[in-house]
Amino acid sequence: MFWLAFTILLSAARPGEAQWLFGGGGSTGLSSSGQNDANCGVPSVGLNARIIGGQYGSQGMFPWQVSLQNLAQGGSHGCGGSLFNNQWVITAGHCVEGMTNPGLWRVRVGLASLQYYENGEQEFSVSKIIMHPSYHASSAGFPRNDVALMKLSSPATVSNYVNNICLPDRDASVGTSNCLVSGWGVYDIQSQYWGQAPLSATLKWTYAPILDPGYCSQNYIWGSEMVSSIMVCAGYDHGQDDACNGDSGGPFICPSPDGTRWELQGIVSWGEQPCGAQYKPSAYTRVTAFKSWIQQTIQSN
Repeated sequence: MFWLAFTILLSAARPGEAQWLFGGGGSTGLSSSGQNDANCGVPSVGLNARIIGGQYGSQGMFPWQVSLQNLAQGGSHGCGGSLFNNQWVITAGHCVEGMTNPGLWRVRVGLASLQYYENGEQEFSVSKIIMHPSYHASSAGFPRNDVALMKLSSPATVSNYVNNICLPDRDASVGTSNCLVSGWGVYDIQSQYWGQAPLSATLKWTYAPILDPGYCSQNYIWGSEMVSSIMVCAGYDHGQDDACNGDSGGPFICPSPDGTRWELQGIVSWGEQPCGAQYKPSAYTRVTAFKSWIQQTIQSN
């Protein structure tokens, strides 16, 4: 059984790693085109590359992270997403499947807490939702072409807390260990077994190293469902450090080749249920496979 629409669980220490401190965001405005702008992928708060037992994020650490909130469900957090430019959010197709009416959604950006309003966060209604035209479920029920775009009703304003993510020119290599996933999803492994799995009130993040698709396609892991050029498989054999329900649609990011900024390598798509199981890494939509569609759709809408 797998989850859709998934919190960051526990994370192990990674001693001896260097720090990335991608400096302050500056004052460059966000681009409204389908192209990266000069300031993308740069947080105002540096990320320390060593975490123990999971890590809570703060405002400005993931300025592209958004919360998609379903107004039909009382405005509760439904999925994550990534701000690509001043008016477009990249998320998972399954997050909006059957709910493509823009009036059903609210988007919050520039926040770390779902529970409290924070100075500097911005809130938007949605004017348009576009699912990938080839989105569908596989024969086993796994989403394919799992990507969608949301257009905000008005442009976001760049700040220390709000910035866009870069789209990559090429895939990050198998074995890259300093990629991260962030979100407000389910954060406690045991609560899933009790049937009471709360979302995290504060943004969390953890590592998710990129795994070889051939490894992930072995029968005791995910089988042939992972043999696909449109997916990224990432996580740990030991489980626990992972994404979960409520993180879907959110960013899977890796450092750029020159190490100066973050790039959106994946979109949280699906994983094991309950989350955090051994030998069940999570699956992410491979952004490079859909980069042209993303750019062309934004430019034409």
